[in-house]
Amino acid sequence: MKNLFMQRLLVSILLIVLGFIQVILDTSVGFNNGYIIVLLGGIILLFSTISNITSRKNKSLEKELAKEYDERDALIDGKVARFSLYILISEILILMFLTNFVVIPTNTALFIVLISLMIIEFGSRKYYTHVL
Repeated sequence: MKNLFMQRLLVSILLIVLGFIQVILDTSVGFNNGYIIVLLGGIILLFSTISNITSRKNKSLEKELAKEYDERDALIDGKVARFSLYILISEILILMFLTNFVVIPTNTALFIVLISLMIIEFGSRKYYTHVL
């Protein structure tokens, strides 16, 4: 995972500075949006600081567990791909059978296949992650 601490820090400082400038230069009587920008910059600053501190603590643990997860992820990906292929074949056969009786536009049939494959891939990945 890429370390985005510096980018988040710079964005939060930029938001805080822009918010203060807007608060100072805004002379309208109504609600000032500068306060929201300062608050958003503060939240991003807090989030980036906390995530940087916790990521430094977990670096050694990630290195130890990296080999085990690589083998496990490869096994899960293989099982998910095989399961998705079986479902795709059966779904295409069902759609081929249905098109003999009902007119289904090509775009609709492809959309059905894509949506069902995304759902199947997500569900099977969750299932194999919990089982293994």
